[in-house]
Amino acid sequence: MPFTAALSQQNTARVAVKTVSRALDMLFKDELEYNTKMKV
Repeated sequence: MPFTAALSQQNTARVAVKTVSRALDMLFKDELEYNTKMKV
């Protein structure tokens, strides 16, 4: 069933993108806080 496989692959990709963007968001926020603390 190629359609089901493609669909599941799409879902996996979407979840991966969400996870990565969330991780990057957290990293960015942490770095922002760190830089702000260092400047003060």
